[in-house]
Amino acid sequence: MDARVQISPGVALLPTPGQAVWAQQREVGLARCVAAVHSARSAVVLTHEAAALVHGLWLRRGETDIRIAVPTNPKRARQPLAPIDFADGSLPHLSGAGRAVSLRRRRSRLQPEDVEVVNGLPVTTLLRTAVDCAFDLPARESITIVDSAMRALCHPDRFNPQQAQSRWEHVRPQLLAAVEAEGPRRGAVRARAVVAMASPFSESPGESLTRRLVVALGLPPPELQYEILLEAGGRRFLDLAWSDLRLAIEFDGRSKYSVNDDVWEEKLRQDAIGAMGWSFMRVTYADLNDEARLTSRVMAHMPPSVTLHARRVPGLWE
Repeated sequence: MDARVQISPGVALLPTPGQAVWAQQREVGLARCVAAVHSARSAVVLTHEAAALVHGLWLRRGETDIRIAVPTNPKRARQPLAPIDFADGSLPHLSGAGRAVSLRRRRSRLQPEDVEVVNGLPVTTLLRTAVDCAFDLPARESITIVDSAMRALCHPDRFNPQQAQSRWEHVRPQLLAAVEAEGPRRGAVRARAVVAMASPFSESPGESLTRRLVVALGLPPPELQYEILLEAGGRRFLDLAWSDLRLAIEFDGRSKYSVNDDVWEEKLRQDAIGAMGWSFMRVTYADLNDEARLTSRVMAHMPPSVTLHARRVPGLWE
């Protein structure tokens, strides 16, 4: 049986067997990027989610549109790609059950300094990719890309945050200025709100998504990777913390605990921090899919003195 899967017109991929869904989607996405570049008759540059994929940034959606910038106005701005279904323990295959994605073309507005080559593919730079995604994607999708782009530029180390903080103080004004330089571009309110809350210190897509909701609600911005020295010795870093409230939100990814001992050790650490007067709230990817319920939980954990003054931030809900 032929295991090849059509990824774009006239182009097929022989997928790697035995991969998890996220790895299958990444392989297909990268193959579509390669096909878009090499099948074009004119020079193209991968932008937005496609550039983020090549850079290795965090994408909320495992499978995305492939956007390219072309030299002239395209005759066909959007070309649907055959939907592909993914499942653990199976090879990706064409199926109407797959997510609808497209190859999207747009006339280039890029300057030479906006473009670089990564693994042989022309892509927008990390900064340009972050700016374009902040303007053109919903905040729920762009914040993971923007945070991870800033992380790639600043190379943070939770055990030595000062160096990354110094780099961030140099990069952040560039990011803000790049957004303002776009003027009245569509999505400006959203882009300004996203880059204003961007941080290189988020350590996972889930942390970025959780923080987006917290900030969107108008709550005080949390401290990231807040260090606590345990009374019994050792230290622990909290994902999102409000030290003045003795409150923390921890994001739990599926792979965080691999064996029962990990769960037990985590319980002991949380008990030790709780004994120091801290309270915890845990968030999972499933929680992020029900924002109304998660909003109620977050607000319930905050004291009335904080929630009374909370005002939703325009742009972060788009």
